This record gives sequence, structure tokens and C-alpha cells, in this order.
Amino acid sequence: MAWYTRLGMAPRIIVPVSILLIAVLGTLTWQIQTRTSAATQEMARRELADLATAQAGPISTFLSAALTQADTLAGGLGQALKSGIPVSRELLVAMLEGLHSGNSAAIGSGAVWEPGAFDGRDAEFRNTPGSDAAGRFIPYTAQGERVTLLTEYEKADYYLEPKTRKKPYLTPPYMYEVGGRTVPMTTAAAPVLVDGTYRGGVTVDVELKGLLEQVTRIKAYSTGYAQLMTQDGTLVAHRNPDVINKNIFKMGWISADKAEEAFRKGEPYMELRRDAKGGGMIFCCYAPVPLLKTDQVWYLALIVPMDEVLAGVRSISMLTIVMSIAAILLVTGFIMLIVRASVRPLSHLADAAQAIAGGDLHHEIRDERFGGEVRRLSTSLKNMIAGLLEGLDRAEKLSADARSQAEKARAAMLEAEASEKQAGAKTAAMLAAAQRLEEVAGTVSSASTSLSAQIVRSERGASEQAARVAETVTAIEQMNATVVEVARNAGTAAGVSAHTREKAISGEDIVKNVVDSIRDVQRQSLALKEDMETLSGHAQSISQVMGVISDIADQTNLLALNAAIEAARAGDAGRGFAVVADEVRKLAEKTMASTSQVGNAIAAIQGSTRQSMAQVDNAVATIDAATDYARQSGGALQEIVSMAEQSADQVRAIATASEEQSASSEEISRSIDQVNAIAGETARAMAESSRSVSDLAEQARILATLIEDMKRA
Repeated sequence: MAWYTRLGMAPRIIVPVSILLIAVLGTLTWQIQTRTSAATQEMARRELADLATAQAGPISTFLSAALTQADTLAGGLGQALKSGIPVSRELLVAMLEGLHSGNSAAIGSGAVWEPGAFDGRDAEFRNTPGSDAAGRFIPYTAQGERVTLLTEYEKADYYLEPKTRKKPYLTPPYMYEVGGRTVPMTTAAAPVLVDGTYRGGVTVDVELKGLLEQVTRIKAYSTGYAQLMTQDGTLVAHRNPDVINKNIFKMGWISADKAEEAFRKGEPYMELRRDAKGGGMIFCCYAPVPLLKTDQVWYLALIVPMDEVLAGVRSISMLTIVMSIAAILLVTGFIMLIVRASVRPLSHLADAAQAIAGGDLHHEIRDERFGGEVRRLSTSLKNMIAGLLEGLDRAEKLSADARSQAEKARAAMLEAEASEKQAGAKTAAMLAAAQRLEEVAGTVSSASTSLSAQIVRSERGASEQAARVAETVTAIEQMNATVVEVARNAGTAAGVSAHTREKAISGEDIVKNVVDSIRDVQRQSLALKEDMETLSGHAQSISQVMGVISDIADQTNLLALNAAIEAARAGDAGRGFAVVADEVRKLAEKTMASTSQVGNAIAAIQGSTRQSMAQVDNAVATIDAATDYARQSGGALQEIVSMAEQSADQVRAIATASEEQSASSEEISRSIDQVNAIAGETARAMAESSRSVSDLAEQARILATLIEDMKRA
């Protein structure tokens, strides 16, 4: 800190004040940026989670529709086989055609049966439509095409997975040529179970082109985008077609450990990571897309660059930095003006003292605009200079008189010596006169010596006065620094008090927000409870109605089949009955269609249930927000306590500075008293000098008389 001690008074004040301002405003700017960034990221998390959940709903409904169709038909066939009601192969083909004709996204449907598991008559249907050379029933129907056979099904997921899982299964997307065009598609497959034994399966092929286009049109913020993937991370839809069917885990697009655990459990997942393409940080939100009637789940991801999320935060931070720099410059300039105005009189007095110490006793001190202790110091310094000048003038006059008398004495001695040579008779008288003259000369010499001593003492007193003046200037500088410190501490204490008040108000607002959030949670919970109860009742009623309709449809279908068989046996006599049976069969088909619609209604109700669960999640999020507000309230109160302690410290610092100012004032008073004492001593020395000069004048008069006597003699 040696460099600091060499600085002048103004830099000593301005440098620490500037450093303190930079530290305080820098810390404030950093806190604002950090907290704003955290709040913005939390808001982005919630917005992206809500958007992803909302967009995942229609995707789940679209994919689950095909699974519901396949599972409904497979369940009906299993019930028919269990009841021993025969179903012809032609009727099953017609049912398969009805599946894809009732779903615009379905482009084909099929069935694969274990050997002899459908009707036990494979040998009778060898190489017939829908049956292979061994008679195994494996039909496939597509829109506008004749019945064909499923191929390579032994290794296909739509055959192996439902057989192993004994649950419906949705295959990963793949490219397939249908009707002369290659389209992305997936297959919904459901097992036909009889007492838990796999007998066969029903498949529905769904085109995904429209769904994939819908996913690529999803936007998050301005530049964010969406991507759809399976549970193992295989990309289904992405804005870059080159990465379709590639795995995000293998490409390093996601943190493997945490994400795999969340994907395996079918839970939402979020992460902040650097773009794998070498770009900036990106925020990724993965929302599950549940597939009804299966244990599978796909994922819809929303990817947003953090630069876009934090754009507002950065603009606020830049504005804060600019304002902080402007505040530092403004406050520093204001302090510089005040310090310079305070130090200027002291600098003027220091220059004057330096000039006087250099011998310029006529240096002019202009103190018209001085005030307080500085004006008092200036007056004392001017009085001291006047006393020194007066003493020096008198000393010079005494010295001149002494020199004049000495010259006269020497002239008298020369005259006496001449007279002694001319008149021997007057030798004795001359000797006596010479002795008296010698005594007078001694007296004059003694007086001159005393006068010289007095002059030396006057000079020493002047030097000591100059030293005291320098000490007084230093004390004044210290006192001024203390005064500035007192002002700064007072300003800081005022700022802390204001900040404390703001924090108290912020704490009050946060507490109000906590109360409001808790009330919202209560209202949402009550509303959700009522919705869930009502929805549960509706679902139960529809389930009962669907059971009845399903039983009626099964029995009607079986009756129609039996009627058709009996009409065929009756020949021409049974034609009319065959017509009635055909009408009954159509009625059964309509009933089956109604059953499908009811299934869709149940799916919609289940969607409402999921929405209710989302409300539960929102309620939990609200509770989390209330908890967060409570934590913020506690933090704000802690900051208030801390700032109160800082205010107390600043007050103590002000008290200490006041004591230092008092000590400096006492030191100035003592220095001025010493200056006055020295001035008094100088006056007394000048008085003694005056008396010595008077004695010298008397002796000179006597000497003149003797000389006259000698002349007369």
C-alpha cells in the first residue's frame, strides 16, 4: 500500500470510493442477472412442459386409435373361439376390411393365426384367398386391393411381440411400399387369446406421413422445434430427414444415464446441454406419449436454444451494466468535485507555507472564500508572518544602530590615539578615557551579543512556527478525510436502510403470493376431486353399456352366422331366410361399429382422465410454487436481517469517524495554541531586544560625552 500513502488527499478519497462503488454495483448486477436467469429458465421449463404435454395428447390419440381397433377385434374373436361359435374365414376378411375402411389413416389390416388355431380346417383351405399352401390363415387386406398373404411374419415384431407380451404392441416406424408408393408407417398388433393361450393376432397398418408433418410443424418459441421418438430413442420424426431411424443415445444427443432411466419408467425428462453439432446450449424437454392398451410409450421432444430463452435476460443485464457504469461515473465525478472544492483551500495554504519556508515572507494569502477551521488557520498563519516581519524589521534596525555606534567608537579610538601622539601630557587622561571607552565598548559588545541571541531565538521560533503550521495542515487533511468518511458511511447507511425497506416490501408481496398460491391449490384440488368423481361415474356407466352392447353384438353375429349356415343348408327354400340373416348380419356389423364408437368414447374419457391427472400435476406444481415463494420469503427476511446488521455497522463506523474528527479538531486547537505561544515568546524576545537596544543607546550617549570631554581636554 506504499503507492496509496504517496497519493494526495483527493485520490485517497476518490480511489477507495470508486472501488467500493464498482464492487457494490458489480455484485448487484451479478445478483440481478443470476436470479433473472434462474427465474426465466424455470418459466421456460414450465412452458415447454405444458406445450409438450398438450402436443403429445393428439399424437397419443392418433396412435391409440389403431391399437384400440386391433384389440377390439382380437378380443371379439377370442370370445367367439372360447364360446365355440364358428367364424368363417370370409367373415373375418370382411371384418378386416371394415377396420381400415373406418379409419382414414389405416392403409391395411391383417391377421396371422397359428397353424390350425382358427377353425382347425387348414387342410381344406390350402392355397385359397388368405391361406398359404399349408392352409394356414394369414390374410392381409389393403384399400382397393384383393386379399393377399402376410409374408416374413415369422421374424416380424407385429407377430413376435404380441405373442410374447400377450398385450397389444405398436411396432417402430418403417418404410413400406403400398399401392406403388413408399410411405412411413407403423403396425398396431393385438393378440387373440383364449384362456391366456395365444391363438393368433390382428394387425392394423397406419400411415404416419401426416403425423410426421404435424410434428415437424410444432414450434417452441421462435426457433425451437419438435422431434418424435420411440421409447428406446429411435427418431421417428425430425426436421432433418437424414437422422430418421437413428438413435439419439448412440448419437450422443442426450445424457444416457439419467435419460434411459426416465425413458424406461415412462416419465418426463428435461435437460440443459450443449448442441451436439457444436452450437450453443439448448434446452430439451421430453414428454411421454402413452400408447393405450400397451406397456409402451413414445416421446415427444421440444428443443429450444438457450440464447432465445435468455434473450430478455441478456438485454436486462446489458441495461443494468450500462446503468451501473453511468452511476459509477456520475457518483465518482460528483465526489471528485466535492473533494477538490474541499481540498483547494488546504492546497493554497500548503503552497503558502512552502513559500514562506523558502524565505518569501511577503507571500500573499487569499482567504476571502475560506471558512471554518481553514479560515482560522489562514488567519493564524498571516498573524505569524506579520509577527515575524515585525521582529525581523526591529532586529535589522538594532543591528544598524549597533554598527553605527561601533563605527563611532572606532573613530573615537583613532582620534584618541592621534591625540595621544600629539599631547603626551594628556596621556593619563586619555588612558582613563580609553579605559572608560573600553568599558563602554564592552557594554556595547555585550548588548550586541544579547541582541544577536535574541535574533537567533526569534529565528528559531519562526522555524518552529513553520513546523507547527505544517502539522496543522496535516491535521486538517486528516480531519477532512474523516469528514468524507463520515459522509460516505452515512450515505451507505441510508442506502442500506432504503434497500432494507424494499426487501421488507418484497417479503410482504412474497407472503401474499404464497397465500394466493395455497388458495389456488385448494380450489384446484376441490374442482379436480369433483371432476374425477363425475368422470369415474361416467366411465363406469359407459363401461357397463359397452359390455352389454358387446354381448349383444357377439350374440347377434353368432345368430347371423348360424342363420346363414341354416339357410345354405335349406337351399332354395331358405333364400328368404338368408336375406333376413344377411340383414341381421349387417345389423350386427352396425352394432360392432357402434361398439367401436363407444370404445372411442371411452378413449376420450380416458383422455379426460389424463387431463385430470395433468391438473393434479398442475396442483402439485402450484404447491411447489407456494413452497418456493415461502423459501424466497425466508431468504428475503434473512437479507433484511443482514442489511439491518450492516446498517448498525455503518452507524458504528460513523460514530468512530466522529471521534476521529473530534481528535483531529483537538489536535488543530493544540497546534494553534502552540503557534500563539510561540508568537508570544517572539514578542517577549523582541521586547528584550528593545531593552538591549535602549541600553546600547545609553552607552553610546555616554561614549559620545566622553569623546566630547576628551576633545575639550
